[in-house]
Amino acid sequence: MRALSCLLVVWTIASAAAALAGDVQVLCEPGLQVFLDGVPVGVSNAREDGLFLRRVAEGHHTIRVEREGYVARSYEVEVGAGPTEVRVEPLEPAPPLLPQAPATPQEVAPSLATLVVTSAPQNCTVTVGERVERKAAPTLRLAELAPGQYRIVFSKDGYANVEGTVRLEAGSEHTVHADLIAGTVTVVQEGWGSLRIVSRPEFCTVWFLGKRREKIHSIFNLTRIPAGDHRLVVACKGRQVATDIRIRNRQRTVVRVDLLSGQPLAVTYEPE
Repeated sequence: MRALSCLLVVWTIASAAAALAGDVQVLCEPGLQVFLDGVPVGVSNAREDGLFLRRVAEGHHTIRVEREGYVARSYEVEVGAGPTEVRVEPLEPAPPLLPQAPATPQEVAPSLATLVVTSAPQNCTVTVGERVERKAAPTLRLAELAPGQYRIVFSKDGYANVEGTVRLEAGSEHTVHADLIAGTVTVVQEGWGSLRIVSRPEFCTVWFLGKRREKIHSIFNLTRIPAGDHRLVVACKGRQVATDIRIRNRQRTVVRVDLLSGQPLAVTYEPE
């Protein structure tokens, strides 16, 4: 009697688990890699009319199918207690990566930089490289500076000089604050930019700013990124490219990566 009770308990638990799961029939041609919520679950075959997924948890799921050299397809499904069918349309060959078109005159990025200077006290002498300016207002704006690294010195009678360095990028605007009272120089802001990734294959994994993101569209965009150098990693099917990229103020950093051919990635810049 005790054994029968144990069997009944086990059967009840199994029945409850089964009630929270359903089967998914992925109807597609053989030889496609199938992913469930980003996790590979098998390769489609003729015997199963594609791929039959058993006991998928109830709720919202993403089914993705892909084949090397073809444009992947994704489907959003709601799985219930009963069976679910996902009918996959034939995959289309992936288009070749187009060469970067030359910039038109309207698209040429600015070649000079701007430096905005504030200080405490307000009035002082500012030396940026070999350029000497008298600051007699709350803000001193120095435009048309060539890109590069500058030594900046603040001087005023009765105070010790304070100095620092700032690196200017083409088209960027940096703000520097000098506190002669405290004896410090601070780069307050280096600006904000954006990132665009164009990849082959289209679906891949991107690590950027300490986060992992799945690229599921032809173009991957991120906005409001602090200007400066950042680590970028793009990976797919055991292949990976890692590099440091520079985000420039008010510019879009465009990264083109071809993981299939192994060609070096290309980085260009364009106005936002």
